Amino acid sequence: MEFKNVAVTEVDTLLEMLIDLGHSDGVKEIRTDRDALLGALFGPEPAAMAKFVLLQQNIVGFVIYSWKWGTFTGVRDMYMQAIYIHPDYRRQGLALGIMQHLAGIAQAHACSRIEWLTVKDKAMSRQFYDSIGATEASHMVVRRLQGEALSRLASSPAGSALSTQSTT
Repeated sequence: MEFKNVAVTEVDTLLEMLIDLGHSDGVKEIRTDRDALLGALFGPEPAAMAKFVLLQQNIVGFVIYSWKWGTFTGVRDMYMQAIYIHPDYRRQGLALGIMQHLAGIAQAHACSRIEWLTVKDKAMSRQFYDSIGATEASHMVVRRLQGEALSRLASSPAGSALSTQSTT
């Protein structure tokens, strides 16, 4: 197995695989498109890095990751955005190889951890991550502010978004 940085000319291949991943994860609306990937990976301030997973020079998967800063650790952390292996190549140890590769990158950049989200109902993913020693961050829950709620909060005058409910 080898890894190769995704090139500008290969963004369409990455997008196809990303859409396949979204469908397999049950994502109802996939808005990422070619332009979004080009901006995120190759824009003036790239938001993420993407690598293809190669077997005998064939692209069989990808991983997308980015950096975050640990508020309480005071150091850089890695955030794995997505990992994908084409169904024909699963159960061959590739996911383990990808995670080992990311762990090496994280250690080279003095990261304290790698974090990611998984779909709760995917038993295969859960079993794999458990097998490499990953733990659930049970002290936290993912919250989202998006769509109408995001727009409403952004356009509200300071302080007016706070609840005015009485506590008596």
